[in-house]
Amino acid sequence: MTWPLVKLGEVCDVVSGATPKTGNSKFWDGDVPWVTPKDLSGIVHKLISDSQRKITHAGLKNCSARMLPSQSVLFSSRAPIGLVAINSIPVCTNQGFKSFVPHDGRIFADYLYWWLLVHRDRLQRLGRGATFKEVSKKIVEAIQIPLPPLAEQKRIAAILDAADALRAKRRESLAQLDTLLQSTFLDMFGDPVTNPMGWDVFGVEEICEQVVDCVNRTAPIVEYRTDYKMIRTTNIRHGVVDTVSVRYVEREIYDKWNRRLVPCEGDVLLTREAPVGEAGILRGSDQVFLGQRIMLYRSNPLKVTPEYLLFAFMGEGLQRQFNRNGSGSTVKHLPLPACRNFRIITPPIYLQHRFAAIVESVERQKARMRAHLAELDTLFASLQFRAFNGEL
Repeated sequence: MTWPLVKLGEVCDVVSGATPKTGNSKFWDGDVPWVTPKDLSGIVHKLISDSQRKITHAGLKNCSARMLPSQSVLFSSRAPIGLVAINSIPVCTNQGFKSFVPHDGRIFADYLYWWLLVHRDRLQRLGRGATFKEVSKKIVEAIQIPLPPLAEQKRIAAILDAADALRAKRRESLAQLDTLLQSTFLDMFGDPVTNPMGWDVFGVEEICEQVVDCVNRTAPIVEYRTDYKMIRTTNIRHGVVDTVSVRYVEREIYDKWNRRLVPCEGDVLLTREAPVGEAGILRGSDQVFLGQRIMLYRSNPLKVTPEYLLFAFMGEGLQRQFNRNGSGSTVKHLPLPACRNFRIITPPIYLQHRFAAIVESVERQKARMRAHLAELDTLFASLQFRAFNGEL
C-alpha cells in the first residue's frame, strides 16, 4: 500500500527551544519543566513527565523558548541527534531540540514518535556543522513522511507499542533476576560493609592465584574477524563480559601479550578506568585478548569462587574501596597498587559454592530470557520496517 508523502512542516508546528541567561538566578529553579537532551537519554519509555532542571516563568519570558502542549513529540536535533519522547505534561526545551506539535486530525503523535525512532540513522545524517552536527529547523520542516489515514496511524502505533511492551517486560524480568541474586548474596553473607557475621577478611592476592594488569596492552585492531577477540572496558558491564560486540586482533598480538597469562573461563575482569569498577566473569572458550585498563583476577578454588568474587566486586564494600582509592580529577582511575590490595570479606568456601549453584541456576533462566528477548527484538525490527511500508 502506498501512502502520500508530506513534509513534517505541513502537519506539525516545528518549535525550537532556548536557554535563559544562566547568570540570572531569577530565571532558574522555578516550576517550569525545561527539558534537555540529557533528560531523554535516561528514559526507558516514550513518555516524559519531568525534567532535571526547571526554570521560572520569568526565565521563560526572557528567552525564545515556548511551552509545548502535552502530546508533542520532542526531538533532539544536536548533541546527540535523534533522541525522541512524547511529553505527558506541558514543557519547554533548551536549544538542543526541534520539537513537533502535531496538527489535530493530521498526524498522531505516537505514529510520528515511532517513525522518528525507526529513521534515526537517516535523520542523524542530515546533521550539519563542523564542531558538532545539528539538524536545522528548515531541514526538519522539509523531512517527508508517509501519511496514512489517522485511524491507520493509530493502528500502526498500537501494534508497535504492544510489541515494545513485550520487550520491556522481558527486560524487566531480567532486571528482577539480577536483583534476586544481589538480595541472595546479602542474605547469605551479610552487609559487606559492616561484616555482621564476622567472616575473615583477606587481601585479594591472598585468595586469587593470579592478579594480572593489562596496563600497556595497546594493539592494532583489524577490521575483519579473526579467532582472537579483544575485550575492552566497554565490554564489561553489570556482571557480564560481552564477547559478541567485540573487535579483533591477529594471532601474533594475541600470543605476544598473553605470554603472562591466557584469559580463560571463570576469570573475573575488573575495569580500572572508563568506567571504574565494572566487573564480569569471562564465560565460554573464546580466545580473548584483554585491552587496556582491565584487571584479571583468577580465583584460588580452595579460597574463593569466581561467582562470590564477582558479587563482592559489585557490592557496596568494594565499591567504597574503589571510590576511596580512585584518583584523577578529569578521568577517574584505579591505581595498580590499589587493585592488588583490595580487602575482601571471605566466607567459608562451602557457602560460596552454595551461592555459586544459585547463580548458575539463575544464569540459565537469564540465558533463556535473553534468547527470547533476541527473538522479540528481531520481530520488532521486522514490524518497524513493515509498519512504514504499508505492509502491516
